[in-house]
Amino acid sequence: MTQYVIHPLLNGRCLIAGHHAFYNGDEKESYPYALYLWLILGGERPMLVDTGLDNVEEMNQGAAHVLREPITQQPGERGVEQLARFGVRPEDVGKIAITHLHFDHVDCLDQFPNATIYVSGRGLEKATANNWHGSWAPGKTLELLTRTAKDRVVATDDVEVAPGIRTMWVGGHSPCSQAVLVDTKAGRVCLTGDTVSLNLNIERNQAVGVCHSEEECYAGMEKIRGAADIILGSHDPAHAGAYPNGLGA
Repeated sequence: MTQYVIHPLLNGRCLIAGHHAFYNGDEKESYPYALYLWLILGGERPMLVDTGLDNVEEMNQGAAHVLREPITQQPGERGVEQLARFGVRPEDVGKIAITHLHFDHVDCLDQFPNATIYVSGRGLEKATANNWHGSWAPGKTLELLTRTAKDRVVATDDVEVAPGIRTMWVGGHSPCSQAVLVDTKAGRVCLTGDTVSLNLNIERNQAVGVCHSEEECYAGMEKIRGAADIILGSHDPAHAGAYPNGLGA
């Protein structure tokens, strides 16, 4: 069985108010968030979970209502720069699993011309309903997924991406939210997407504050607990630098 190594690639940092980090959280509290894309090595070709953020200014404008302090991105933290540290070029990436269609997770999706893209089928259907009216997904991303790169898109739920890697729809944070389960020597790892943004969401059993369904968040957290040995909340700053050789090495 293939066993993979996961590298959390830091893509930026920000500060979030407590009531956005946690459902019914304390507005007076603040929590540091980190932004990531996740590089998975060990298969035939490099794989990514999410593609990260380049346009920090646009994200800061669009998400200003949830940011206590705006996103900052240090030199070398753009996705392509982080991948270059591993000798990976954008054209080398063979597969990308998108946890959900928010801007900070898909901004750079168009930089990977050869990757098969895995996205929640029910989520994409809802995101493109009514001619995209009211969609939470960036227009350029929907254009890519439904038109210019349609032949590279796998829009379905709970699918095997590769032996030892599969998606699991969880919802909660957004209708398109899916987690990614990866088998490693350390155990089965869950890359949660924003249904679990901080590991504290799981530890406290307290849903994220930014969600479209509280009920789905709690159900999603139960699915994640039952499926994984190791849980990596999508924005938990503790992951940055925690695995110098990669998780599962």
